[in-house]
Amino acid sequence: MRTSLRWLVLAVLVLVLAAGAWLLRGNFAARRRAQQAQAIVDALPNVAQRIQDFHRVKIDNGRKVWEVSAREAQYLEGEELVVVEAPVLEVFLRDGRSVGLRGANGKVFLKDRELQRVEFTGNIEVQLSEYALYTDAAHYEAEGGVIVAPGDVRIAGKDFELHGEHMEIKVAEQQMTLFAAVQATLWPHS
Repeated sequence: MRTSLRWLVLAVLVLVLAAGAWLLRGNFAARRRAQQAQAIVDALPNVAQRIQDFHRVKIDNGRKVWEVSAREAQYLEGEELVVVEAPVLEVFLRDGRSVGLRGANGKVFLKDRELQRVEFTGNIEVQLSEYALYTDAAHYEAEGGVIVAPGDVRIAGKDFELHGEHMEIKVAEQQMTLFAAVQATLWPHS
């Protein structure tokens, strides 16, 4: 009887050890999966919101001041930054005219829910009255009301085409300045 009791205690002990090892293995695997998942989350940008058909407007005394829209946007929490795809910025002038700026990608910088700066990259087009401006990168500074294109610029109108480098547009005044390598082509009226 003593021998069978020893075998029973030994069997129970082996069973308890096996169950403990199995539980430890499961706990270790769960901890490892959690660490891997946390590493993936840490590698992702700090995206708070992903927005389809992003649209933002500022209205002052019943008049639109500016409007920003995009096909898709990611609002980065804490940075007051919106990364946008296919963005369009329209700035409305007091006389009813507007200046439109569009590109392939961009960033919208906000401060206290106010537009500070918009950066556009890729196939930029600026619509300025009856003129169209084309470049690869441009940004709009809300405080000064200025659009800046630091690289090559092509401006097309009904009767002319201008090429140059580093352009600034004072939006409210509708005044444009090309700073370097300016070339003009004029077409006579027919």
